[in-house]
Amino acid sequence: MNTDKWLGSGLGIVALVLAGCLPSQWEYLGRANGHATQEEVKERLGEPQQTKMLPDQTQVWTYRYEVSSFPGRRGDMRGGASCIDYVLTFNSKNILTYWTRKPCNTL
Repeated sequence: MNTDKWLGSGLGIVALVLAGCLPSQWEYLGRANGHATQEEVKERLGEPQQTKMLPDQTQVWTYRYEVSSFPGRRGDMRGGASCIDYVLTFNSKNILTYWTRKPCNTL
């Protein structure tokens, strides 16, 4: 038998198992709410797709995850939605104070 083939298959299975164990975005945000900084959120979720500064100096960031997104993020597609927006609000001190998860393009 080809050892490289078995090793490659084994590593692929391990990667899938580990990806399934990673906490989803909403689990992370639930733990981070009230204390995570913008930099910590960026480190975990990457750059937001959209940012908006409000008159009271709070910021709203939007992250969009689609079925075609990186496979490790597909756990957020539960419930049949093909596109999910995470809308995060940071206070004037850049601390995450509120977040919501909703189907894309809804008000």
